[in-house]
Amino acid sequence: MLFVQNVNGDQTAFKADNVQITDTLGQYPTLSFTFVETPENEVAAQMMIPFTIIEVPENKQRYRIVTNNPVSLGKYKQYSVTAIHIAKDLHNKYVDERLENTQSLKACLDLLIKNTQIKYVLHDNFDNYAFSEGFGGGYADDLLMQNLASDFGFEFYFDNYTIHIQKKLGTKESFLFIDNANVSKISYNEDYSTITTYIKGQAKPIVQETTDETSGSSSSGGSWGWPFPSVGEGSFSLGQRFGYDGGFRPNSFHDGLDFGSVDHPGSEVHAVHGGKVIIKSYMGGLENYVVVHSDDGYNIVYQEAFSSMSNIRVNVGDVVKTGDVIGYRNTDHLHIGITKVDFNTAVGKSFTNDGTWLNPQEIIRNGIANNNSDSDVVEQPTETVDEDKPTEYEIHSEYVSPLVEKAHWPKVEAEPITDDNITDENTLINKLKASIHDYPDIEYTLDYANFKYNSVKFNNDIKVGNYGWLRDRFGIDVEVRINSYTWYPQNKQADTVTFGNKRFDPVEWQVRNQKAFERNKKLGETLKNQIAKVQKGIVLPSIQNELEGKLKEYIDDKLNNNTPTNPDTPKPQHIGKIIDVSEWQGVIDWPSVIADDVTLSIIRVQHGSAHQDLKYMENLQKCISAGGKYAVYAYFAATSTSDAQQEARDFYNRTQQVVANKQQPIFYAIDVESIEMGGDVTQMRAGVEAYMSQLNALGVPDNKIVLYIANHLYDKFNLNVARPGAIWIPSYGQNDGTLANSLKPTHPYDLHQYTSKGSVKGISGNVDMSAEPSEKFKELIFSA
Repeated sequence: MLFVQNVNGDQTAFKADNVQITDTLGQYPTLSFTFVETPENEVAAQMMIPFTIIEVPENKQRYRIVTNNPVSLGKYKQYSVTAIHIAKDLHNKYVDERLENTQSLKACLDLLIKNTQIKYVLHDNFDNYAFSEGFGGGYADDLLMQNLASDFGFEFYFDNYTIHIQKKLGTKESFLFIDNANVSKISYNEDYSTITTYIKGQAKPIVQETTDETSGSSSSGGSWGWPFPSVGEGSFSLGQRFGYDGGFRPNSFHDGLDFGSVDHPGSEVHAVHGGKVIIKSYMGGLENYVVVHSDDGYNIVYQEAFSSMSNIRVNVGDVVKTGDVIGYRNTDHLHIGITKVDFNTAVGKSFTNDGTWLNPQEIIRNGIANNNSDSDVVEQPTETVDEDKPTEYEIHSEYVSPLVEKAHWPKVEAEPITDDNITDENTLINKLKASIHDYPDIEYTLDYANFKYNSVKFNNDIKVGNYGWLRDRFGIDVEVRINSYTWYPQNKQADTVTFGNKRFDPVEWQVRNQKAFERNKKLGETLKNQIAKVQKGIVLPSIQNELEGKLKEYIDDKLNNNTPTNPDTPKPQHIGKIIDVSEWQGVIDWPSVIADDVTLSIIRVQHGSAHQDLKYMENLQKCISAGGKYAVYAYFAATSTSDAQQEARDFYNRTQQVVANKQQPIFYAIDVESIEMGGDVTQMRAGVEAYMSQLNALGVPDNKIVLYIANHLYDKFNLNVARPGAIWIPSYGQNDGTLANSLKPTHPYDLHQYTSKGSVKGISGNVDMSAEPSEKFKELIFSA
């Protein structure tokens, strides 16, 4: 039973099914449920309108509806509803005012909640914070979660309209679970790729003396220029120019300007405008890239020109002037994009011509014209700082993790820190310690049903933020923290708890190493003694059986992650190559592809509803004819929940247009890798939920739906990852076609897309490849 209240204050109760609540540290709680419009639920169905509130009696929390998807079931309709915690009302307010200089947390919070129903409770004392650029100018909830929480160092949870703020949520010693004792299903995901053991930093800038000189272009904006000055503007083909590209890309839109190595020769890439480097990173489609932000508000991205990060000369925090060399092109072209929107938001609009991306050719050309006209003006001497001189800092320090000495870990450098607000060395050292990442990212997942009744006499308290203990596969008690809890208050369905590790003490790593050593030594001595008996010919049948068992245990221990071999368990089926293809691969020789040990081909059907993949029909038909296993995928480009439903219908219908009455796809994958839903990332979860519900209505169950989620936007999307049959995440690393040189995703996954430069017989050119399927994903493949 749930309670519903509309904007008029009308209330009623109704019977709901599949009630699911997900509480996640640092995010809004979410609610989803279904119900059938029976006569007793008819009033509730009529109240499923914008701004309606749902209350859950078990936790007495209130949630606002964000999506409502009614589907006809014959006589009645079934409603699939998602909602976000009522505290999301904080997003209704945009904070225009700004607070300057040093402020208290109370002053900042008072500004956020002014003229709203939201209240707050401070459970700890917090030091004031010095804002170098002021505080404000954004949505209230974004300022709370993305600015204040990190600046003041606090965590929070919501109790309806009240925000509770503490330095750390949760209580210690809240639970105890022991693998193979009171818990039988612990899933581990350990990522060692983010470990760093050394960091240096600088703080407290030394103020430069000013000098009288003629004013000119500053290093953070000012003049404009072409990236290859010896060529100048040059000429561009239709496909290289900004805007309409003749149908080459999705929506026939190009979001930047391409400088080819033939029409614009040269390796040195020069800054087209001055500014500060704010991003230096890698992203699929952009490859290695760098973003420069200017004082006049432009974000300028240089991408697709650098095959290695080492080809980019500048680093985050560097200030560049127009004409400075920022890197060396060693590919066939440089792509320059210009936007005044937040870069990560703009990337989500790469194929949308809505004004997010600006025409670089016009901006640079007009900027150069203004440079020349400005040079004719007689300028007056002004007092300025020498911007060619790099900023010097008074305080310098470094921090080395104790694991370098005690656990014999190598020195792995983290990105240096520069902080203009810190004024003493101790504060800088504390920040360095907090910024280093000398522990792996580890997540443990348990089904709550497995430990609701535990044999250990311990009162397990399951709340987000609580700390407790897991005895892991090494026999070590690891202190962990609950990051996320998905529970079903009105169902018997198993709840899901996700734990993340705290920073490990160096002694724990020494214990791990010592226990592994002692275990192997004991096994070795046992085997040595048994083998000696065999050589002497004095082996009794019982000893022979014992020896064979030891050998079998040893092999299992070494090769199967300590999992005993069950003779009744069938041998795992072979997993070969897993690829995904689209029109970009051109004509594919499918028999050659299947013969090249390709176990699964995931074939694109569409990019949103607007673009039907030009090769999908041919690819589906020929893959099936060649005897290949296949799945299908579609790029999520919806602008609203109704648009998401239409995309789902198009995806399904286009697929069935080819495969009806034939071999069906193993799964339907939804490719979620850019911010859609009108650019509102908070609506992405609702859009994807509506998409999945529509597929359900068409006969595709959740366990036959896979979500492909961009690794760098995983947290922002906040998708319901417990719902689909599998999670597929891209993470490339060096992107050289090998799994060994890739980086593992930083979130739990069932399939890892590790490169866009794979090679398979039958396909000329590169192809996306994936590996490391989970047991759940293998079941998807082989149960089809």
